Amino acid sequence: MSPQPVAFHSRELLYPSNLLTFSRLLLLPFTLAYLRKPERRRAALFCLAITMLTDAVDGPLARLRGEVSPLGELLDPIADKLVLDSTALMLSRTRGFPWAITWLLIFRDVGIVLAAFVVYRRQVSITGAQSSGKLTTVALTAATLCYIADGPRSGKPALWLAMIPFGLSFVQYGGRFIRLMRSG
Repeated sequence: MSPQPVAFHSRELLYPSNLLTFSRLLLLPFTLAYLRKPERRRAALFCLAITMLTDAVDGPLARLRGEVSPLGELLDPIADKLVLDSTALMLSRTRGFPWAITWLLIFRDVGIVLAAFVVYRRQVSITGAQSSGKLTTVALTAATLCYIADGPRSGKPALWLAMIPFGLSFVQYGGRFIRLMRSG
């Protein structure tokens, strides 16, 4: 039996872009704790905004420094999914975020992670994000920030707009998974 190739090197742990991704995960518990308390809404808003700002910066920073890495390609989308899904769960409990949307988000994200795992096991590669997935992250971030700041009044319209790229991402990721399975 031949050994499996290493997916990433330990030096990638210290790339500034990957450190930003780790910081996103480290900020998540604070964001969720603040969301539980209505009087800490501004702190939650600030924490989530900083958290998702790291997402906007880590990819361009990795490309600028020539440090695009398998670790970053793996961690970044997982961090996004954990942050957005956890935030949606907490907002459903505290700010009127629709439960149906929360479950759809979780369903889609679990499906993406499981499909990526299957692709990785078959092809030993990490597939990149689709453009609709990136747009969905931006739109859902805006919607969650609106829900934190103003509840359903401004959050619901932002959320319904976010469902456009969200639906498109369902189709794109599903189609890509089917193509990868047929070609592998």
